[in-house]
Amino acid sequence: MATIKQEKISNRVKVVRINLTESYEGTITFETVTRKQFSAFFWGQEFVINNTYQIVFSSLDYPLEWDVIFSENKDQRKIIEPDSGDCSYMAYGQILTIKPLTVDFGDLVMELFELTNDERVIGEFIYWKIERLDVFEVKKIA
Repeated sequence: MATIKQEKISNRVKVVRINLTESYEGTITFETVTRKQFSAFFWGQEFVINNTYQIVFSSLDYPLEWDVIFSENKDQRKIIEPDSGDCSYMAYGQILTIKPLTVDFGDLVMELFELTNDERVIGEFIYWKIERLDVFEVKKIA
């Protein structure tokens, strides 16, 4: 049986600030195509200010109850808002797929851990707590 390799969802961003804590570790502040700025933790990658990259983001997630995830986005928003702490966000978005669980948060599209196998949640709006936004994969755009 053949398997289909699914491309991870990447986001086109421009790096505007780099804060190194070690040689290949720290945080980047980046600007999305909508000109909003966010910060993310990185390890093992190299960045140059004002360069544009395709980045796949991952995150350390705050554990939330099912009813909170599916009830806290009644306004059907797609937005990421800063929370307390560096690289920490409250995210409101819409589920695009479940295998993998892909969510459109407006400025960023991300894969989250497997929340459910029930395809009926596709299209649902959710609330998510990103404890720390992380850079997972990077590709420089020429």
